[in-house]
Amino acid sequence: MSAAVIESNLLTTDSVLSGALPVPLPQVGPDLFLCFNIPAFQLHLTLPVTDLEPNMESGRVVFRAMIGEDAILILTETGNLNREEDSFKIEHVNLHMEPLADTASADFIISTIRAALVLADDVHLRIPSLQIDTTLRFDEPLLDISQMLRRRQTDYRIMVIERTIGHKFHLPLDISGDEVHDIAIVYHAIVDRAFVWPINSITLFFPATKEWADTLVRHRQVTSIPIGPDPFNLELFGHRIELGQKRIIIQDAVIENFETAQNEMSKDDGHVVPVVIRSMSGQAKYEFFGTPEPPAVMWNSNVQKMVELEAQLDAALVERYHSLAAATLAGLTEEEKKEVTTRPELGEVFLIDDLDGE
Repeated sequence: MSAAVIESNLLTTDSVLSGALPVPLPQVGPDLFLCFNIPAFQLHLTLPVTDLEPNMESGRVVFRAMIGEDAILILTETGNLNREEDSFKIEHVNLHMEPLADTASADFIISTIRAALVLADDVHLRIPSLQIDTTLRFDEPLLDISQMLRRRQTDYRIMVIERTIGHKFHLPLDISGDEVHDIAIVYHAIVDRAFVWPINSITLFFPATKEWADTLVRHRQVTSIPIGPDPFNLELFGHRIELGQKRIIIQDAVIENFETAQNEMSKDDGHVVPVVIRSMSGQAKYEFFGTPEPPAVMWNSNVQKMVELEAQLDAALVERYHSLAAATLAGLTEEEKKEVTTRPELGEVFLIDDLDGE
C-alpha cells in the first residue's frame, strides 16, 4: 500500500443560492478574512486574505488566504456582474488548497480541512467586511475520501516522528508501501514502546555448535520465542533514525525446518545454519527500549484541534458508506436484499495465492 497526495479541487454540487459581492471590491487589508464554519465538526477557520483578483468582467473573483504558515487556500467565485445593482452575483464556488512546502504538517492540515468540508452537510462561508454569508455543499467520491484520510493518518505519524527526533522531512508526492510500513513501526515504537505486529516468519542464522543446537531444542519446546534485544535503526526519507534496542517475541511459534536445521547443527563445525521460525497466528510482539521520548507538548492549539477530529471524521465517513448501502437497497424486497447481500461461494479457483509462497 502506498499513500499519495490527492488533488484538492472542490466544487459546490449545487448553485450558490445567495451571495453577491459589492462593486467595486475593496483593497486587501487587515480586516479582510474568509471565515469557514463547519458545524458538523465544530471547526471554525478565520483565514486572512493575502491577495484578491476581481476579474468580474470575465465572471470570476479569486481570493487567496493563508492557512497558518503551512498552506494557502484559493477560493474562486464565478458568476455574473450586474452593473445596474453594482453587484456580482455568485453562482459557483471552487476551492483549492496548496501546501507551501512538501511537509507532513502542510499535508495534514490540508487533508483535515478538505475531509471536513466534504463530509460536512453544510459549510458556512462568511466574508464579514463584504457582508457575504452563504452556505456551501461539497461532494467527492467515498473512495477518494478514504484515501485522503489514510494519507492524513500517515502525515500525522510522520509529524509525531519529526517532533520526537527533531528533524523535519521533505515528503515525496507518493509514499511507497515500504515507507508506510517503516513510518508505522517508528511511530508505534515512539508512542507505544510495546505492540503486536503482523508477521509470518523470520529467518535466524545459528552457528553449528552444541550450545546453539541445545538452544534450537529449547525453542522447539515453547510457543513464544524471543529474539534480541538488538540495536535497531532504520532510514526514512534519507534520514537515519536510531530507535534504541528492539526485541521481537514470535507468538504461537513453530520452527518450520527443525529437522533439517538440527541435522546441520549436529556437525558442530561452526558453519551458519538458517532457522525459519513461523508464527501460526501471524503475529509477534515488538518491544523497544531506549527509544526517543516525544515532547510533553506536541502541538499548538490549532493543530491539536485538527488532531482531535480523527474519530469524528472516521465516523462521518462510515455514515456516508451506510447511507450509500441503504440507498442501494431501497425499494428491494427482503428476498431481493438477501440475494444481493449474500456472500458468493467462489471456489478454489478464486483463492488468492500467498505471494511469498509461505
